Amino acid sequence: MAHPMAYYNGRAARRQNTSKLACPFTPVTYLGSWWLAGWNDMDIELETQTRAAPPAPDTGPIAA
Repeated sequence: MAHPMAYYNGRAARRQNTSKLACPFTPVTYLGSWWLAGWNDMDIELETQTRAAPPAPDTGPIAA
């Protein structure tokens, strides 16, 4: 299923660090909802990529 172009524009806006408030549509409209969905999806993907990896087993500060 292909998404409306507004979804991909929202993803691109988030990659460019554009504020969510920069949505070019009224948020409660069809295209506004898709734009925000794209923005939020990319935000989750970026957050997941930048999250630090958990420490390896037995390497924490209490490891003996």
